Amino acid sequence: MTWRHATGAVASQIRRMLAIATTTSIELQGQPAVLLVTLSGFVATALIPLLQLHSFGEPGRLARDGGLAYQMVIGIVLAAIGAATTLHDEIDSGAVSSAISKPVSRDVFLLGKWLGVMRVVLRFWFCALSAILVAERIAERMTPDGPATDKPAQLALLLAPALALICAGYRHNRKGRRFCKGALDALAALSAALLALAFVFDRTGAASPSLANLDLRIVPVSVLVLMSLAVNAAIALALATRLGAAPSIAICLALLFLGLASDAIRLLPFGFLSVILPDVQSFWMCDSLADGASLPVGYLGAAAIYSLSLVAVALGGGMLSLRRREIA
Repeated sequence: MTWRHATGAVASQIRRMLAIATTTSIELQGQPAVLLVTLSGFVATALIPLLQLHSFGEPGRLARDGGLAYQMVIGIVLAAIGAATTLHDEIDSGAVSSAISKPVSRDVFLLGKWLGVMRVVLRFWFCALSAILVAERIAERMTPDGPATDKPAQLALLLAPALALICAGYRHNRKGRRFCKGALDALAALSAALLALAFVFDRTGAASPSLANLDLRIVPVSVLVLMSLAVNAAIALALATRLGAAPSIAICLALLFLGLASDAIRLLPFGFLSVILPDVQSFWMCDSLADGASLPVGYLGAAAIYSLSLVAVALGGGMLSLRRREIA
């Protein structure tokens, strides 16, 4: 085979992989479960400032840490649901056979599925990050005149999910567009609009464009959460080659708990098993923001290498499992 033929074959496989990713993303965005999980994460984060009773010595910390916790846990559930819906259910129904019967290898098919799931996870992550940044800004702060909060931003944050559903309903009724995908599109657009308004107006409502209107220290820590979600999406897909949604969600959440407790597990008689668990603590760095501190930029690079390694291992296991599974 000449170099030109080899390059053409690789390019053809990449195009097929991207096509599978696009189809997977569109299919997942049409699932009611994906919409419900995404909305629940956004609403739960938006409600934190209303339920805050203590500041724990640092204004906005509860909204910040609570929102990041929702982002990680609910994101893992979303990744598991997406993997089971797009792979396990298709294997059981026989829909996969039509795809791999064409010149698409099972490995390329699985990689395309992971990219498609990650598109949906990335949209959820952006919406959740927007809600976290605005919720942290809304959190009550002490001023010379007493406790104060950003009520217009709070109202806008609470109304965003309802407006997204109304817009999706209107487009579905008038233009026949898919309701769930339309709601997710609208929520992402409204999240971007919330961030833009927050950059333009300060906490008092005065027009004062500044990056300081939001606590952007949260963004690198949230990027670590996204890396963790990428790992969990790969693990969920590997599990989905054999298991359904419920077992996949249970195993992914168990890995989250065990990964966070890895230091304690090492002290147990079977602590040596902790070396095979994903080190979730590497991606959970909320404490690095305490007392005005920031996450070192160099840490993101090391974490990215670690997460890519875990993704490669998980997808490699999924490829081996899919190769050995008989598909009718």
